Amino acid sequence: MNKSRENSIAIGLTAIIVGLLVFGGGMIKVVPAGHVGVVFNLFGGVEKRVLNEGINIVIPVIETVTNYEVRKIPYSFTDGYEIGGVGAPIKCQTNDGQQIDIDATVIAHLDQEKCWALHQDLGKDYVDKLIVPQTRSILRNIVAKYPIETVYTSGRMGLAQDAQKSLRSSFLKSGVVLDEFLIRGIVFSQGFAEAVERKQIALQESQRQNWIKKTAERDKERRIIEGEGDAKALAVKGQAIQADPRIAELEFLEQLEQREGEIPVITGAKNAILSIGDLLKESPKPIPVNGNR
Repeated sequence: MNKSRENSIAIGLTAIIVGLLVFGGGMIKVVPAGHVGVVFNLFGGVEKRVLNEGINIVIPVIETVTNYEVRKIPYSFTDGYEIGGVGAPIKCQTNDGQQIDIDATVIAHLDQEKCWALHQDLGKDYVDKLIVPQTRSILRNIVAKYPIETVYTSGRMGLAQDAQKSLRSSFLKSGVVLDEFLIRGIVFSQGFAEAVERKQIALQESQRQNWIKKTAERDKERRIIEGEGDAKALAVKGQAIQADPRIAELEFLEQLEQREGEIPVITGAKNAILSIGDLLKESPKPIPVNGNR
């Protein structure tokens, strides 16, 4: 009897060990850092709870776990290759019919408490089902409200804010939280780019002409002021000479000294100009002595 009992105990322990080896691995689920686990129950469907980071116990076979990353993730619409790229730039049309391509990035994360609902409604491919189509659709609708001039100038900040507000509201319904929406670049049509270039050239030429005009006006004003000053100085000098004629003689002597006697004087003879300096430089003729002539 003792032997039979011992054999039964040994068989039981062996069965337990085998069971643990077979099913034990299925009971323990490890959720990585930055993730949560969504539990699917064969009898109840998706459970309205999530498993946190670390070790979690589940029922083998009955419960399966799907992990979702809840960190912030960038999703970029661009031609260049980069991590997080989800498609080409978004083609839009402004309300005045101009075609543009927008290079944009959506930064979002999953609402941890609503991951079970996201798993139930959209599944693991929620990016292709929600983020990509909603971003393209909403951005196109927003751009269609603005003229090309607004998109081309600093008004694009208002456009980005409107798009961010609409995207946040749309994503949140499915358990996705929008952190930021970035417009990284806008490519305009060839025709519009050429028109902008022509406009810039015309603006620069207009500014140059305005500068030339203002410079000429300032030069004109300077000349007028100088002329008024000269006229005023001459008037004052004339009044002084009338009051005291000796002032004219003094000024003549000063000019004579500055020019070292080279002051031309017109004589009465036709076309005859006499230099006083030359007269002053001429040596006096010798006076005859002892009656010699």
